[in-house]
Amino acid sequence: MRRHLSVFTFPLRLLSFWFLFFAVFRIWFIGWFHDRWPEEAPYSPWAALWKAWPLDLSTAAYLMSLPVLLWGIGLASGYKTRQFALRSILVFNILVFSILVFVFGANIFLYEEWHTPLNNRAIAYFKTPAAMLDSMSFVFKLGSVLAYLLFVWLWWRLYKAIVGIRVYPVAMNRWHALWVPALLGLLLLAIRGGLGVMPINESAVYYSPHLFNNHAATNTFWHLVHSLVETRSTKNHYRFMDDGEAKRLFDQRMQAPSAVGLRNDWWPDSNAAKPNVVFIIMESMTAQVIEELGGQVGVCPNLSAMIREGILFDSMYSSGYRTDQGLVSVLAGYPAQPDQSIVLLDDKAATLPSLPKMLRDSGYQTLYVYGGELTFANIGVWLTHQHFSKILSEKDFNSAEKTQRWGVDDHLMLQRSINEINGLRPPFFAALMTLSLHPPYDVPYESSWNGPTDSEKFRHSAAFADYAIGEFFKAARQQPWYDNTLFVLVADHGNSMPGGLGMDQPESRHVPLILFHPRFNEGWKNKHRTGLANHHDIPATVGDMLGIPNYPLPWSRNLWLWETNANPLRRVDYGFACYANENGLGWIDPSGKGFYRFQDQAWQFYGTALDSTAQSTAKAYLQMLYDDFLRR
Repeated sequence: MRRHLSVFTFPLRLLSFWFLFFAVFRIWFIGWFHDRWPEEAPYSPWAALWKAWPLDLSTAAYLMSLPVLLWGIGLASGYKTRQFALRSILVFNILVFSILVFVFGANIFLYEEWHTPLNNRAIAYFKTPAAMLDSMSFVFKLGSVLAYLLFVWLWWRLYKAIVGIRVYPVAMNRWHALWVPALLGLLLLAIRGGLGVMPINESAVYYSPHLFNNHAATNTFWHLVHSLVETRSTKNHYRFMDDGEAKRLFDQRMQAPSAVGLRNDWWPDSNAAKPNVVFIIMESMTAQVIEELGGQVGVCPNLSAMIREGILFDSMYSSGYRTDQGLVSVLAGYPAQPDQSIVLLDDKAATLPSLPKMLRDSGYQTLYVYGGELTFANIGVWLTHQHFSKILSEKDFNSAEKTQRWGVDDHLMLQRSINEINGLRPPFFAALMTLSLHPPYDVPYESSWNGPTDSEKFRHSAAFADYAIGEFFKAARQQPWYDNTLFVLVADHGNSMPGGLGMDQPESRHVPLILFHPRFNEGWKNKHRTGLANHHDIPATVGDMLGIPNYPLPWSRNLWLWETNANPLRRVDYGFACYANENGLGWIDPSGKGFYRFQDQAWQFYGTALDSTAQSTAKAYLQMLYDDFLRR
């Protein structure tokens, strides 16, 4: 009996190899992000090493299925077929662990910025590798390649030591193959996660109230494959209640408390020509570096000067955390989806109304200028659909102007924009997108923040972006179109830096929105609007200021309708803001701040807890949003 069972050492050795593989990368992940260990339970992440076994077993079973099938065919066949099976098993396993070394390594690299495990959205970004590689220094890229080759070599040595090249016993016969169907059945059971009604998912390894711990326990490859399978799903994964209740809560929350807007009283001459509009969409310009929003003093003095002459929305939050999400929110008034990016899906993105379309239909010339590549995340295709009269990107600048790895720095891009705007016929709409506040923070500038840490580098680049904006306004003031132009300055999304915040925390999504016009009425200057809002509310709000409030932007609130004519810039206590990522849904309203984690279906609160109505409304909002996304 013992001799007969020895034939099965191959599947057991292969299973041991994969469990070791997952454990090594999990140890690396936990150790690398030691600064994210929860303070009240600093060693709790290490529990992920044994809490992870259900998903690790499921993943290993997936990876073992073909080798075990080939191995079984070899058992039942003659010498030549067995040799073919041996070679096929070896090649397959080498190929798989070589790919997984990249996948698990990329997960660590991306988690540092995104704070979510590797997913389908990241794979979409890999379609433009040049743009992605621009964020890395040469030393980092070289080190990554060498580390990858070293890891592949080490895992090859471990594979030979643990699994071996010859996987058939010396004493064997074809009757051993009768065991293979039972073994494949066990693998199928492991893949599914047992005999329960529902197949296994990430919740099987969520063991902690701390999200980092749960991410450490989640198998990276399993999570990636699961997210890819769900990419084009037609099922709403965020259904919390019946449709009627969701619509009731949604409509109740979206209903503006005021029936009268505040159109055209923000500048002295409402009968003058239509104002021009210039958006400066600032890469990663988080509230953490804006003094007036509680950020560090002195990083962005030019933005502070703009605030003193205009209106600051100081409770503005980005619903997404990537540029592709931010552009759709700012220009099309559409919130970010947790597990998707609508701009990556041409057929859906094309259905969105937008501010550029709205203004083009109203007689505006339109311009978009960016110093980087527009192939990244399908952004260029989407912008083309927005009817911009002219779109400039990195390819429209000469090589000497590409001073950063991401392309043309903010100062050169904004100065070029002045010339491009001069060529437009008023009224015009120009959207200018900065890029310098992005890793590797290689800006041509000297500031007080020249330290080696990522936090210092971030502040340094923020200071450069602010300098570039200041220089833009110096040049703009000399232009004939300046006095009749509304400027909108807003971040495309928040950032974890410089405070090292998790992207599930509301302060990581807190962004500035500044409205400025050289001829603002005195009552509108140096005012703070403190009502809660999202930056997908910008298109409807700006559209109202321009006298075109009825354009269909169903997800964009006209924020002036949430004020009163008697005191248009007073504090309001009935606004709300939402944000999302793959981990969950954030919600902020006057009752409190909270983040609903999808996998363990639990709320985490920041300060005051959200009341029960707010919790239900947040879920209704997401349910309605995803239904709308699927219908498009």
